[in-house]
Amino acid sequence: MASDEVPSLAWFGQSLPAVPDDKLIATLDLANGHAKLDQQTPLSIFPTDGTGFQGQPALLGHSQGRRFSAVFKQVSVQQTDHRLIFSLLDSVNSLAVELSMELDPGSSVLTLQTTLENQGEDDYQVDWLASGTIPLPDTYSECLTLHGRWGLEFQMQRQPITAARLQIENRTGRTSHEHFPGCLAGTAHFSEYTGTVHGMHLAYSGNYRLGIERLSTGTAFMQAGCLHLPGESLLAQGEKLQSPPLHVCHANGMHGISRRFHHYVRNHVLPAWTRAPRPIHANSWEALYFDHSTEKMLPLIDAAAAIGAERFVLDDGWFEARRNDTAGLGDWRVDKSIYPDGLHAIVTHIRDKGMQFGLWFEPEMVNPDSRLFREHPDWILQVENISTPLARNQLTLNLDLEEVQTYLFNCIESLVDEYDIDYIKWDMNRDLVLAGSHGRASVQKQVQGVYSLLHRLTHRFPALEIESCSSGGARADMGILSYTGRIWTSDSIDAIDRLRIQRGFSLFFPPEIMGSHVGQDTAHLTGRSLSIHTRAAVAVLGQYGFELDATRLDTIERSHLSHYTAIYKRCRNWMADAITYRTDTRDERLFIQGLVAANQQQSLWSVVAETSLLTTSPERLILRGLNKHTRYTIAVAHHEHLHYYCKKIPVWVTAGVTISGELLMTTGLTLPVMPAQSALLIECAAVSDTSGTT
Repeated sequence: MASDEVPSLAWFGQSLPAVPDDKLIATLDLANGHAKLDQQTPLSIFPTDGTGFQGQPALLGHSQGRRFSAVFKQVSVQQTDHRLIFSLLDSVNSLAVELSMELDPGSSVLTLQTTLENQGEDDYQVDWLASGTIPLPDTYSECLTLHGRWGLEFQMQRQPITAARLQIENRTGRTSHEHFPGCLAGTAHFSEYTGTVHGMHLAYSGNYRLGIERLSTGTAFMQAGCLHLPGESLLAQGEKLQSPPLHVCHANGMHGISRRFHHYVRNHVLPAWTRAPRPIHANSWEALYFDHSTEKMLPLIDAAAAIGAERFVLDDGWFEARRNDTAGLGDWRVDKSIYPDGLHAIVTHIRDKGMQFGLWFEPEMVNPDSRLFREHPDWILQVENISTPLARNQLTLNLDLEEVQTYLFNCIESLVDEYDIDYIKWDMNRDLVLAGSHGRASVQKQVQGVYSLLHRLTHRFPALEIESCSSGGARADMGILSYTGRIWTSDSIDAIDRLRIQRGFSLFFPPEIMGSHVGQDTAHLTGRSLSIHTRAAVAVLGQYGFELDATRLDTIERSHLSHYTAIYKRCRNWMADAITYRTDTRDERLFIQGLVAANQQQSLWSVVAETSLLTTSPERLILRGLNKHTRYTIAVAHHEHLHYYCKKIPVWVTAGVTISGELLMTTGLTLPVMPAQSALLIECAAVSDTSGTT
């Protein structure tokens, strides 16, 4: 390779034996067949079509049809302990690229980011700029992506990697329910603990494109970046465009990928306040919807406090004209017709019960039936002479406008100051359509506007906790998590739906940021009725809370719920560093997931039968992540609900057992008969033996 050629990433995977560079390169040298270019073009760190590369380039663009094919040369490389910055130049087309690669030694996550500069006199239209391009081993033949819809996000989907390009595009203006900006690629049938796997995640909350491609030469790679709408990214001379960060890693099995991403998110993405034990939420939404009044809210607050809530969140319906979803968005003033003295009585009552106060906002949106829209109809994202379709009876404010940013900041700042708000549930309930500003497509500027407003608020109120909610889980990514420390995973609180939703979510994100509530006995989105045990056993593995009318609980339900709440409180101190373990079960209807403390002294396991199982006796419960030399006490939270379904229940379920970690991780435990939609929650705690050692 010539010294000025754009380098190739020769290998990304497990550590290689120490050999001289020239010998390693010789083992990776490319063969070349007939009927192709005389010199096969290697996959560089920034592949372009001007070099003869025939896969998806890292850059597509032009200047009024010219400067359409780029050829870069390496100018320089800057190196620090864990970072490389490659400076590339296309002198013919007057384009410069700076590509950063930074390896986090703690997680082995590699972060790539690309900056493009137009050095030419003519404007340069960017159609595509990849954040990074990563080679895949020849042995990789399968990929896993996440897809879904409203109320059923993060569903795993597997596809073969064939001689073609698998491409996912998101054009919703938010991270979306339908797709997720991340994927896994690996060897055939890779599972939680088998196979080698690459993981990729684009830290961005807007439109994106990600792809996996295998060329006819056999070269395979993964690539991701922001999706640019027509005319959206036009660079004048001297202007730069920076891509979102792309995080990639390699590990054995899906568990290994999750472990790396969880470590990275905890240590390099999340706000510092997420390190504290996560408080238990009670949210007013499914208890009251828009039917707000002081008289109805106070008993709800009392009942929530009685079952262990530590933060009460006043959801949608508290502001002017908001008696339904057709009016009021944008008018962020307390509705004095339902709260004559403002929220002071509500907030005082919440604090008297020892709870924190949270408030719902949807700052990016406005109803046409609002004072704000009537006064400022020009403040919305729009395309001239085209009517913008409504979604949930609302339009989107243009956060590219400084006056909109100022208005929203002042509204939120005033309310946070007046009521000493501890937490904001930041919602965003529609896709962006006709997202124009000043006559141009403006999704990227809208996303940057959201980030800018959040940055300003968190700088003004460092202790203010913010949750990212977007019709549930439609804005879950490492970009938004730099400003928020909690994701509302889905609007579906049906625990059976949540099994797959939360399992997919956990591939990339740690449990303590996953909003996971116990809902009503009959789920509002699905109509499915579930026991309190199943609802709680699923919710307790995330940031636990309640989305129900606690005044309707009977004595037995209240007692059971208080017990599960006590378990969460007992375990949450170690959850911020917990390792997530998902079990590959023989029967895919059986879901087993656990959290194990970093010091291996405690763990919490949820076992749920999604539907009727194939065998009367389920497979054995094999735990993971324990210390094989340590003895553990096993205790089941509740088992009485299972007695009706079998003549005999294993003694460890009813009386507990103390057993070594080695046995728990090899022979395991016999599970009881588990009917459809039943659950067990199991605590595992290290104990001292008679010699005083564990």
